[in-house]
Amino acid sequence: MNAFVRFRVPLSAAWLLVAIYFAASSRPLWAQPVALHSALTVTSTAWPVSDGVRIAFDPIAGELIYSTLGGELRAVDPDPSIQRVTLRYGPADHGAPIPLMGMDISPDGTIYLVGNDAASSPGSNIGVVRRGTPDGSGGHVWSTVMTTEPYPRSATPFDHNMNAIVISPDGEYLFINSGSRTDHGELQENGGQFPGAREVPLTSAILRIPSDATDLVLPNDAAALESGGYLFADGTRNTFSMAFDKEGRLFGTENSGDRDDEEELNLLVEGGHYGFPWRMGTTDTPMQFSSYDPASDLLLNPNAYAVQNGYFYNDPAYPAPPAGLTFTDPVRNVGPDANLYRDPSSGTILDADETGRIMGTFTSHRSPLGLVFDTASVLPAPFTSNALMLSWTGSESGLMGPFAGEGEDLLHLVLSEDASGPVLTAEQIVTGFNNPIDAVLVDDALYVLDFGGNQRIWRIGFGAGTAVERDEVPTRVRVEVWPNPGAGERTAQIVASGAGRVTAELVAPDGRKVASILDRLASSGEILETRLAVPGLAAGVYFLVVRSEGHREVVPVIFR
Repeated sequence: MNAFVRFRVPLSAAWLLVAIYFAASSRPLWAQPVALHSALTVTSTAWPVSDGVRIAFDPIAGELIYSTLGGELRAVDPDPSIQRVTLRYGPADHGAPIPLMGMDISPDGTIYLVGNDAASSPGSNIGVVRRGTPDGSGGHVWSTVMTTEPYPRSATPFDHNMNAIVISPDGEYLFINSGSRTDHGELQENGGQFPGAREVPLTSAILRIPSDATDLVLPNDAAALESGGYLFADGTRNTFSMAFDKEGRLFGTENSGDRDDEEELNLLVEGGHYGFPWRMGTTDTPMQFSSYDPASDLLLNPNAYAVQNGYFYNDPAYPAPPAGLTFTDPVRNVGPDANLYRDPSSGTILDADETGRIMGTFTSHRSPLGLVFDTASVLPAPFTSNALMLSWTGSESGLMGPFAGEGEDLLHLVLSEDASGPVLTAEQIVTGFNNPIDAVLVDDALYVLDFGGNQRIWRIGFGAGTAVERDEVPTRVRVEVWPNPGAGERTAQIVASGAGRVTAELVAPDGRKVASILDRLASSGEILETRLAVPGLAAGVYFLVVRSEGHREVVPVIFR
């Protein structure tokens, strides 16, 4: 899913209560992220930060620049002692339409922006890339690199637009992600404006254009995109972050859909097809099969927008993949972190470390992004030349919530290769961000941008070049409730975080305790099941608050 687009979709009153409750009771508004390695430091570099989407470093000005959905470019001094935010450019200055969703800055200070114009062609989107060339006096001269022909929007949260942009190491090309217009290849006709439309040539793909192009127009035509060399890779649902590694290989993080499929990290190669919409992670999209029955699909979460709006259905017209098409599988994750999954045969959430499953790649709904590589090998061991990656979604999400202990964190990724292709280990090294959305590595420090109003930019320091060891961090309590939403009695499953007392209470949105659900001693890792039944309870949103050995997990529960 794309959590960033969803902020533009009206929230129901119930889910607004969820957001307010988590902001007020799950953590402070400006929570301090927690480093899980003794040599890492986390400090605030800028506050307040509002609606930031991308962050990059301007080597000419020596400043961090972050861009907003509304089209502003704001400058920040990397020095944490300054805490200053300065407006550099607004939409009228650079000329990119909004929402502005992509930005990268070249070593010579040239700024590239990716905007989306959904106003000038009703029902359609036009992707626009603008270039700001340094003028020698601290400003930029702006010109248009590329625009697309209008292409169909779906008028759903699955219009992912054009977003990520990255400059090739030699500076010759720009790689641009154009996200999907569907969740999983379902019909999205925008009220009948686009009959039969699913994906189109300009969506769910990685485009490549010359960085020195001017007023280039990309057609919504597959053959023309291929013959012009503009279609670099296909079958990507929404690769919201891309980065080159030390060897010059391009990697991209992939947001899968509303079903509990794996999120991906892909090694992007020219001509590669990464499966969408027929495959997500290592799972085939079930709607392509004539026997599909969504009522028996245990990977469908009733909290999902696509489920609630009936976008999973038996679909005899679902197109088959082109004959002879070979899919490129994502990088495999061998753990130890970011590798929880839901068993499709039982509906139970499992840890791949315990079952021996090799994930392709990450826990469902993490929304992986903020990918960076230590291309200059400036970080100390064990991070030298490795990758770092953020995950946007947290436990406040009705989709991510069941995968307890996941999300809103920073992962250390070590990539290697075996006979079956690329493989990685993933280790959680910082937790407690507030919807982190992008990151940039400047010398030996990582700068992390939180999304939303009154948030911060965080500086992650990596010590003085000595190896660091991961501190032992207790496992968080894991909680799942089903059915949710539901009427009457349902089941709560709790996995204790340590040996000791486990309590569970049902709480109303105003903080009032409705009922005590559980209070007992448990052994570490013990699975506890209890019934959630409160006679006479009014319909609405409540919160199951579980405490276990210093850990606290909150799960929204909807009673109908």
